[in-house]
Amino acid sequence: MQILGVFENIYGAGAEMGMGQTLLISLVGFAVVFLVLGFLAIFVFCMGKFFDMIQKKKETKVEAAPAVSTKEEQPKGNPLPDNQSIGDLTLINCTEEEAAVIMAITSAKSGIPLNRLKFNTIKCLEDNK
Repeated sequence: MQILGVFENIYGAGAEMGMGQTLLISLVGFAVVFLVLGFLAIFVFCMGKFFDMIQKKKETKVEAAPAVSTKEEQPKGNPLPDNQSIGDLTLINCTEEEAAVIMAITSAKSGIPLNRLKFNTIKCLEDNK
């Protein structure tokens, strides 16, 4: 038994397709492929908009219910008693203002409260220009 292809069923066994029929079938195939790709692009675009909308709803719910704090904000760490000293700080080629900025930046970047840090020496290096 001989298995006939789709085109043999349409045009008959042994029939040859002309150039016009071949181009028509090719154009229909391309049209179907691009149509499906277009639908997929629209589907992906709509899904992106849908998920963006869900994310915005979640963000508005979080913003709508701000956390109410009844406590006053307390500084982190335990301050030293008034009668206790942290020690001496030696400044080399550095002013007190520059040292204060360096200590504040160190405290902020490390996340350790300034009253829990101990600085022994701060030395400013000169630029070699």
